[in-house]
Order: sequence, then structure tokens, then C-alpha cells
Amino acid sequence: MAVRHEVENLIRRGNIFYWRPRVPAALINCGPGSRLSLSLHCSDHRKAQMIGRKLNTRLAELKLNSKEMMSKQQLQKLFEHERDKELERLDEINMLARRNGRGGDVEEMELDLEAGWACQLVAKFGPREPGCF
Repeated sequence: MAVRHEVENLIRRGNIFYWRPRVPAALINCGPGSRLSLSLHCSDHRKAQMIGRKLNTRLAELKLNSKEMMSKQQLQKLFEHERDKELERLDEINMLARRNGRGGDVEEMELDLEAGWACQLVAKFGPREPGCF
């Protein structure tokens, strides 16, 4: 039986997590209630949550900004590509964490991601106080 989790559209079947959103009618020429089903190829709950949030964000961006119709197969390929990019990015973070002696620790990976986002914000908008960096 599928189990729902804190992240919208995230479902676990057995040991593997799946992302299963409803497809917005504005994006495809399908009947109402059609869904995509995409395996996230991971059994780690926190990693699946990160990937699920990324895919949900991408789906919301498409819903707001897309003016063209796509087939269900095109959407499936797009989200498979997004999933693969996110898995690769998380694997790179895990490899870097292993070099520093913290490999496999998902909490450390989340902290590394937050620190990276903070650095990107400082680079984009500048420090809050002058002379801080």
C-alpha cells in the first residue's frame, strides 16, 4: 500500500519513493485527473523529500509560466531529467561530504545545502552590513 508523506505528491511503495502529481489541465490535452508517476530511485526519506520539493517547484513554475501545451510523455521526460539532475547534485554533495569525513549523513547534507543557499543570497544581494565579508 502506498504511504503519503509530508511533501505533497510524495508516495512510498515498499522501499522506493515515487512522485505522483496531478497534471494541470493547462499543460496537457488529457482528461481531468490524469497523473504522472515517477520513481525517484531512492529509499532515503529526506533525500526523497528534497527531490519531491524540487519537482513540485518545477511543476508550479510550469503551471504559471507555460503558455504552450505539452503531451504527457513530454512532461514525463522533462521531470525525469529534473529528477536525474537533482540526484546527481545530491550525489556530488554527498561525495564532497565524504571527503570531509561526513559522508552519508543526510542532516549534514541539508546543512551544506542551506549554507550554499546562504552564500548564493549574499553573492546576489550583498551582505546585510557593510564590511561583513
